Amino acid sequence: MTEVARVLVTNDDGIGSAGLHALTSALARDYQVVVAAPRTDMSGSGTGIGRFDLDRGVELTPVEVDDAYEAYSIDGPPGLAVTAAALGAFGPIPDLVFSGINAGINTGHSIIHSGTVGAALTAHTFKMKGVAISLAQSDPWRWETAAAYAPSAARWILEHTKGPQVLNVNVPGVTTEEVRGIRWADLDEFGYIRVAVADVEDRRLQFVVGAEDDKSDPASDTVMVRQNYVTLTPLSTVEPAPFPPVAASSVSNVQKDVST
Repeated sequence: MTEVARVLVTNDDGIGSAGLHALTSALARDYQVVVAAPRTDMSGSGTGIGRFDLDRGVELTPVEVDDAYEAYSIDGPPGLAVTAAALGAFGPIPDLVFSGINAGINTGHSIIHSGTVGAALTAHTFKMKGVAISLAQSDPWRWETAAAYAPSAARWILEHTKGPQVLNVNVPGVTTEEVRGIRWADLDEFGYIRVAVADVEDRRLQFVVGAEDDKSDPASDTVMVRQNYVTLTPLSTVEPAPFPPVAASSVSNVQKDVST
């Protein structure tokens, strides 16, 4: 009998997010799903694990999430939930970390700041596979569309031992019938945040979101998802770059004191 894969579901929108509950129900049909997600909204936390007291630990609360094998809220970001799972806090190590469904797309190089994507990247640092899934804003939210694509993304990455270990998925905010297809997509130049304005008198930083298609690569994730394609972008985690062909001592002009 084939053992059922164990999937950790997390997010950065918080344990009460509709997207997390839709994702859990979609994956629970095929996998043993353990949920560990932030107690509150932790959007923008990237791969951070937050600060915590080594003696007191972090607040952990068992909660009810429909269709989950187990579920917990934690007082910390999703990167902390993944780290805890990888170190055995919630039982056997997950075969896959699936993060989302995020309320809003995560495209471009700015995904490094996303807690949703950060959870999937953190998984890979512990030799686990990771998927992040995000949904474009719409009225009403089309959680069911993103949830429909989640099980196949999980199955694909679990079955492929070679190739990407982390996958970033963005889903347009339309019905499944209106989705035009699935495409591999490059990362946009930055992402969905396009302008920052510093208002010194009002002591405020203001950000403008959006994307102008004519200023983005047509093959980018931002453009494609706005054209109603589901986009898939393989990601890699931080790895050391090749050493420059110079002595490390050339980087610094600090003189070593060799006096006795």
